[in-house]
Amino acid sequence: MLKGSEISGYSPRRTHRTYTPEFKAQLVAACQQPGVSIAALAGQHGMNANVLHRWLKEHQQNGCHRLVAPHLPNTPALPAFVPVQMAVPPPVAKGQAIRIEVRKGALTMALTWPVCAMADFASWTTAVLK
Repeated sequence: MLKGSEISGYSPRRTHRTYTPEFKAQLVAACQQPGVSIAALAGQHGMNANVLHRWLKEHQQNGCHRLVAPHLPNTPALPAFVPVQMAVPPPVAKGQAIRIEVRKGALTMALTWPVCAMADFASWTTAVLK
């Protein structure tokens, strides 16, 4: 039994710590950066490295502890696909050509290929360079 003088020095048993999902996600993301020491990261946050290892294992097994982008109120959610208008290239004028000169040793070959058959030129170039 504790005496009156001993009661003041008595510290209550530590309670179980709880962490927010955002905090867990931040630490899991930080652990996945190259060169990060899990033990050092846990020590910086005053926690046991085993807890952080458990969070990483949970994240790998079922994908929990992911960072979620904050959604501001009154802001519409972004669609998964955003269509983008691309500039149309100018039409190819007749007479435009691709000019190429290939040299191998003392042999030189000059080639002119019409731009309208650019796909054929790509196939030919691929075959020649094999």
